[in-house]
Amino acid sequence: MKIYLKLILGLLLLFLIPVNINAAEVVEDDEIVVHYFYSSTCTVCREVTSFLDEYLVDKDYITLVKYNVLEGGEYEDWFIEVTETFNRDNLAYPYIIIGGKDLQGLYEIKADIDKVVNYYLDNPDYSDIVEKIKNNEVVLPSDFLTEDFNGGRTVTLPLIGEIELASFSLLLGAVFIGLIDGFNPCAMWILIFLITMLINLKDRKKIWILGLTFVLTSGIVYYIIMMSWLQLVIQVALIQAFQIFIGILALVFSFISLRHFNRQRKIDSGCEVTSVESKRKLIVRAKKVINNNNLWLAILGIAGIAITVNVIELACSAGLPVIYTTMLAYNDLSSFQSAMYILVYVIFFMFDDLLIFTIAVITFKVTGISSKYAKYSNLFGGIIMFVLGIILIFFPQILL
Repeated sequence: MKIYLKLILGLLLLFLIPVNINAAEVVEDDEIVVHYFYSSTCTVCREVTSFLDEYLVDKDYITLVKYNVLEGGEYEDWFIEVTETFNRDNLAYPYIIIGGKDLQGLYEIKADIDKVVNYYLDNPDYSDIVEKIKNNEVVLPSDFLTEDFNGGRTVTLPLIGEIELASFSLLLGAVFIGLIDGFNPCAMWILIFLITMLINLKDRKKIWILGLTFVLTSGIVYYIIMMSWLQLVIQVALIQAFQIFIGILALVFSFISLRHFNRQRKIDSGCEVTSVESKRKLIVRAKKVINNNNLWLAILGIAGIAITVNVIELACSAGLPVIYTTMLAYNDLSSFQSAMYILVYVIFFMFDDLLIFTIAVITFKVTGISSKYAKYSNLFGGIIMFVLGIILIFFPQILL
């Protein structure tokens, strides 16, 4: 009988001995609240929801609170206030907040959520900013988690050093797509004509002034158009219907570019958007402007021609700038960062014009570059738009 009593007492003692609990086995005392703002029409949100369902399977210590922003009311108000509190320029979802840390977009959420959760498991005494906002409490600077978890993949470049791969991809896109966009027969024919007319003046100063006015005005107009489109896209980029629309638009422009390339292989068709009559009117207008003895009026006239040509050119190559600004909208960028990427795009968009113009001024000869290179820009541009169109329709998460 004494032996049985000893065994019973021994078992009771085992239950009373404190046990060390792993971070993954934390219970209610260390509960982590994940606030998840999403839209029921957002393709990427569905990806994140599936990821969260799988991620939370064995994590009873995490409470997921969902807010479908499309329901409006308090959910929408909280979403706007939270994004403003975290200084997010674009109101984009999926959007997650844990304590004083926010994560936006599929890639950032997948890459960093576990790091943020583990950080708060090790530091359980933290403020929940979303709850503070919901309760109309004051959010303090100390409530924010400023630690950088370096969720983005990085590469190390010679001389430049370490750079995030996502940023690097956008930079390469600005350079490569902008360069291809610049090789455009709808803008090149008028530039070649202007250079020919200017060279006949034999006045290098006037040639530089009027030529650079045309190129720089074209760049400024293109920059304004792209920035305006970006602001529109940011508002609707994560809506599935818009993604599909842009994807279909990219495929349409891809077909047009590849068809144009195929035609130019057989015959130099130049710009198919500008009619013969429109070209004639622009040529007459350009002759009057260049021969004007008043330099300031000539400058204004050239600027006006550049604006006209760029409006016409949009119908010829709108696909590339639309696709690139859509790529920017899918990434969590500040207004300044977006503006810088578009600036890089426009600089390389102007590069071929500046190159041809500079050579012409120095040598007093017009280079024989016309549709020879433009047809290849249609080929490469068509391929790029086809690939991005497929991605936007079927795999939009790749761009996040």
